[in-house]
Amino acid sequence: MFINGFFDYNQVSYGEKYRGYPDNDQVINRLFDPRYIRIKVEDEDSAVDHFQVVNVDKNLDMQTGLVHELFSITTPENRNFNLVVESFASLSKQNVYGVKYAIIPTNFEGDIELIKLHDYVNQSTHQQSEDVRVNQDVGQMQLDFIPDNGQPSYLVTTFRSQQGIILTYQADQATDSNPEIDYFEDDNHHYGYHSKYHAKPGSQKEFEFLFSIGDIHPLVNARMYADQYLASLDNYIRNTSFNSELMASAQVWQTFWLHSDVKIDGDPVIQSCIRFNLFELNQSAGRDEFTSIPAKGLTGNGYGGQFFWDTEIFMLPFFVYTEPTIAKKLLMYRYHTLQMAKEQASDFGLEKGAMYAWRTINGYEASAYWLAGMAQFHINADIAFAVEQYYTITNDEDFLKKDGFEIILETARFWMQYGNFAQVNGKRHFVINRVTGPDEYSALVDNNYYTNVMAQFNLRLAAKYAEKFGDTDIPVQLNVTGEEIAEMKEAADLMYLPYDQEKNVKLQFQNFEQLPKMSISSIDQSRFPLLLHYHPLMLYRAQVNKQADTIMVDYMFPQGNTQDQLKADYDFYEPITTHDSSLSKAIYAIVAARIDRDQQAYDFFSQAVKTDLIDLHHNTKNGIHAGSLGAAWSGIVYGFAGIVNNADHFSLEPHLPDAWNCVKFRLQLHHCELLFTIYQDQVEVELMSGKGMALSVYNKKIKVTPEDPKQICQY
Repeated sequence: MFINGFFDYNQVSYGEKYRGYPDNDQVINRLFDPRYIRIKVEDEDSAVDHFQVVNVDKNLDMQTGLVHELFSITTPENRNFNLVVESFASLSKQNVYGVKYAIIPTNFEGDIELIKLHDYVNQSTHQQSEDVRVNQDVGQMQLDFIPDNGQPSYLVTTFRSQQGIILTYQADQATDSNPEIDYFEDDNHHYGYHSKYHAKPGSQKEFEFLFSIGDIHPLVNARMYADQYLASLDNYIRNTSFNSELMASAQVWQTFWLHSDVKIDGDPVIQSCIRFNLFELNQSAGRDEFTSIPAKGLTGNGYGGQFFWDTEIFMLPFFVYTEPTIAKKLLMYRYHTLQMAKEQASDFGLEKGAMYAWRTINGYEASAYWLAGMAQFHINADIAFAVEQYYTITNDEDFLKKDGFEIILETARFWMQYGNFAQVNGKRHFVINRVTGPDEYSALVDNNYYTNVMAQFNLRLAAKYAEKFGDTDIPVQLNVTGEEIAEMKEAADLMYLPYDQEKNVKLQFQNFEQLPKMSISSIDQSRFPLLLHYHPLMLYRAQVNKQADTIMVDYMFPQGNTQDQLKADYDFYEPITTHDSSLSKAIYAIVAARIDRDQQAYDFFSQAVKTDLIDLHHNTKNGIHAGSLGAAWSGIVYGFAGIVNNADHFSLEPHLPDAWNCVKFRLQLHHCELLFTIYQDQVEVELMSGKGMALSVYNKKIKVTPEDPKQICQY
């Protein structure tokens, strides 16, 4: 069990530690598995004897959030019984988790005792020690039983991060009082439930439990106010039942699917995959303004449960368009950690600005490998870009004034501190040297194209909104001066963007054309991903990409690019890209769709959307790839539906795969909810709520209003 934001520190050990290196790594804590159960059959005990367990069936009902598992279990003395386990994490009461067991003997009659006891933390999970991408560390936690509560209750505290949470659970006697479930204390003063009864072949006995999982508190508060927190947790699970809580949660899931589902006619495999992706995204998102989305969701401790740029660039668009309330809370996490970003910029040696952590849970940098971590300064502009995207789609003026503009301003100030004006090829430019772009096979380069374009956008945003709020007291509060904004404008206008005039392609970074090409096609498949088989310097000196880098610019800023330019960029970078990152193929799918490379677009997209269901990168056991899940949704909306959303105009240029009869989805735009049904030759747009808006399909302008809510446009 993983709780978003419940983490501990581990001290980082360096061979050579320099100023500014993070002192501590951060790692999400692994608590006990709430599905754990101990079963005794006559004199055989699953806790000490080797019961053979066969997983017969496992189903996730994505409409309700219920996981249904069927196991066939055989004891050493060949007694066999079926165990059915049903469980769910509630979306109605986010502190509630439910689990139900059914025990069915098949070949014996005898006494069965069920024991529900959780006396451990740091649950064992899959590890892959040879993979440098997997965080091997675990937090140090202490579990203390809280006595005299009438049900098992715990205080779990961390050693170094000084956090604490309260957990409690109770048996549900409502469905079947025979056999009774008794609360007990064992010889070690551990508390739990047990029930003993005489079973016959084919008979079925059910046992239900509801957990109430507390919020994260500072350790001192968790200890001092444990009784108060526990009383409030009891209220979540008192006078209710497993089925009641499941139904309440299922209703929330139904609302989610109503507004967020993507329906594909003609491709049932992709249909299931995209729904799995959306399910995992929704379940992983932080909703309290103090957490984001871990790179592995809440399904594993890969990457330590830390937050990356994945949230803002690859996952946030889904929430902005379908669940803007959650999107805002995810952005508020960045606002609440803005002060830490400013502190890090100062510690780094900059006089102004905010420098967000590349990898983090609490807001401070956790990346010990700075070449592919902290040096990816583009995350500062990525966050500013996400703020602008949210504002453009929602028109949330209050957020922009109170929170968003300050993020944009402070990240823009970072670029003015880290970059500088210089002469390049006899002309004055603003340059940003010694950075790592999205492609982690090229580190510490000069003028990474993606980074410079994002910084340029960041600077122009700061100037635009400083002028927009010029008549308010906001600029005064943030110490904005006219001279500062003028310099930002100049830097943006003079931003150096390396370009190969001979090949007519955007250069990934300055002098990229001088590097030798690595022959990817000649490398044995067993040597991918390359980062596990090559020294980093062997990768840094070659034209080889781990993932989409310059192509990200073509995806995020399609305006101003001719088809010839997009094709030239795609044809140059696709052959040298290994897609060793799960964030890559969906982006290439989008650009391929825009340049009418239909088969390549579908092939890239289908692999991206199946990333975890087919274990494409052979590491799903460490957790799902949350960024890839969001990118796959973007593949449909930005790629096949061809949506481009400018601040003043919204347009579609569909490129549906041949196998698809139609795709249907809802988007929220400017306080309107629109239902799009896209066929091979026409688009239907229906206004579901709001005042209506104008948009265009292949430059054909249409408008939906409450009086005329549905429009059909041929293309």
